[in-house]
Amino acid sequence: MSNGSSLPYRLRPNKAADRELFLALLGRLAATLKIETYRYVGLGGSFLEDFRLIHARLGVVDMVCVEAEENVYLRQKFNQPVECVKCIHSTLEDYIDSTEFEKPVIIWFDYTEPSGITDQIERFSKTISEVPINSILRITLNANPSSLGTPNPNELGARVGGFDGDSGQKKTIQEWRLDRFRERLGELFPSDLNADGMTFKSFGQSVLRALFLAVEKQMLSLQDRKVVWSLATHYADGQPMITATLLVCALTDKDLERLVKEWEFFSTPDAPLVLDMPALSTLERLTIESCEDARTKLGFELPKSDMAEDPFLSFKKYYRVFPHFSRVEL
Repeated sequence: MSNGSSLPYRLRPNKAADRELFLALLGRLAATLKIETYRYVGLGGSFLEDFRLIHARLGVVDMVCVEAEENVYLRQKFNQPVECVKCIHSTLEDYIDSTEFEKPVIIWFDYTEPSGITDQIERFSKTISEVPINSILRITLNANPSSLGTPNPNELGARVGGFDGDSGQKKTIQEWRLDRFRERLGELFPSDLNADGMTFKSFGQSVLRALFLAVEKQMLSLQDRKVVWSLATHYADGQPMITATLLVCALTDKDLERLVKEWEFFSTPDAPLVLDMPALSTLERLTIESCEDARTKLGFELPKSDMAEDPFLSFKKYYRVFPHFSRVEL
């Protein structure tokens, strides 16, 4: 589950920005919820960078890093950034099933394997009923439509003027992927989802809709709590991913809901933040930060990624969480 975490954050600027937004959300909730008393459970990858930052910025000292792959687990024990991180050789699911949570927790389900998406979504939604009130749950899911497989070329047809090119017998690649997505999700498949949701840019939204549906179904059986969606993102550092974060709070709690919804980066699965950070030189970054009309000042266009967001607008919106990387000699 944590293979992708072996890549350094300097190679994944959008994931780094996503992580900063999550930390900002926790910081906003810290005083009200006393986040420093929580237990943080996650999949730290080889370097446990998330654990280091959550401890440094929020003061959390009860931290559990779960890892199923033995070699990654051994690297984690070697790279353990602070003594308060407990490294466990297990799956996240087994750890949750064998643990009785006596206080609120923060759990980050950081998945990268797309073939298990149905089980991953169901595990996340089920956990809502298993954690104490005021817990925070976060999930990362693979949102690459190519993970649905590759059709045989003779199964596909070109559409001309809205009609199939071969008497309606062949499908477009998006329609083929839609069938595979329906098969993979089963009952979690949103009934009104169509082929337009199977492109590189739109598939993340489709995954988030399935996640939202699963959580809604889970909530029908719970009478003492509600969920407040807090942060949803869609980004691609080569591999498209989505994240969603929710707060499990008491049914009558309106103060926490208001605190979350008044946050400038409040976002939900139906309207995720698209993180599409441009690659900038230091001079370009400083120019854009200090100039109201940066496009004119630079005198050239910045290239767009496959997410197709305007790089100037993306930087303007997220410049405070824009990652800066530099070489340090130790």
